[in-house]
Amino acid sequence: MKIEVVNRAVLGFLREVLKKEGTIIKTSKTSEGWEVQVEVIEESAYMKALGIPARVMDRNFYEAKLSEDLDVVSFERVGQPMVTRRAS
Repeated sequence: MKIEVVNRAVLGFLREVLKKEGTIIKTSKTSEGWEVQVEVIEESAYMKALGIPARVMDRNFYEAKLSEDLDVVSFERVGQPMVTRRAS
């Protein structure tokens, strides 16, 4: 199976479940199927919960696991990027 087909399946699932667009950042073949990581830009849940009307966006990362038949068997948010600092 081609990676492009796997990526389209995940992005379609993402649009259906989250009603959002995302960017595939990693696709890996595993012994059980496929693992795909997606970056999604979303409105900050924290700012929204506080009721602050600012349009602050978060970069969130999701991981989907698919079977060989491209059925999504697992989908979860895996966090936000780590911040690294350069030594001066």
